[in-house]
Amino acid sequence: MRSFEGQHSDNVAIKRTREQKQRQLVQLKEQLATLKAHAAPAIREALVKRIAELDAELRQPAKPPREGREDAPRPPRRESRPSVFRAEDGGDRSAAVSASSVFASPRRRS
Repeated sequence: MRSFEGQHSDNVAIKRTREQKQRQLVQLKEQLATLKAHAAPAIREALVKRIAELDAELRQPAKPPREGREDAPRPPRRESRPSVFRAEDGGDRSAAVSASSVFASPRRRS
């Protein structure tokens, strides 16, 4: 099956944290060291290439964390609506009377 644009199976690089990259670098170096002499040269080249890429990424300084992202309060999703109950809107009748009048049939409201 073909994937849709933006689907998880697209050819998109996997985002990893710095710690995950360090662990992966150690694993790749171990794999390269334990590689048999008769292994395909393409496998060896691919491992060396990926190790070099990860090494270059880890040599760059770490990016500072984003500011104000987690602590900032979210804006309300929608505007508040007036209450269904008339008693909450500031009327002088009790909540029970006004609630019963709101849900009563139009014939009985008077």
